[in-house]
Amino acid sequence: MEGVRILYLAGAFVTHAIVGYALVRAFTDADPWIGAVLGVCPDADFLFPAAWDWPLVHRGLTHTPLFALGIVAGVYAIRREREVPVAVGLAIGSHLVIDSFSPTGIAWLFPIETTWSPGLAVHGTSATVLLWALSLGVLAWRTDELSRIQ
Repeated sequence: MEGVRILYLAGAFVTHAIVGYALVRAFTDADPWIGAVLGVCPDADFLFPAAWDWPLVHRGLTHTPLFALGIVAGVYAIRREREVPVAVGLAIGSHLVIDSFSPTGIAWLFPIETTWSPGLAVHGTSATVLLWALSLGVLAWRTDELSRIQ
């Protein structure tokens, strides 16, 4: 059973990275690897000790718009240019949107501990394939190199 859980988490991490990469590549001039890395950033909460309570749990503090805004503001304070904070916002925001559709949802109104979700299996096989296909479509749409291939 532990092997299945590891595969599930790996698929979820890769999905968040691919979606973040595609969005940053498509809509900014920033390095798309920012999207891959920060698309997974909210899942840093897996590193919190299991004994900790809310909000230092998975889908707690790091899965909130407040966290995303804090990271974007911090990046803007350091970089003082628009492209990188926009890329960071797209990457982390995509993670929050995807996870908000899952059965667990996210705390959109943090610090209030409340969630709502349509309960979709966003990290299931069908949704993962759909998210990867959409991301690859966005990458193909925004790849200037494709026009040279003929």
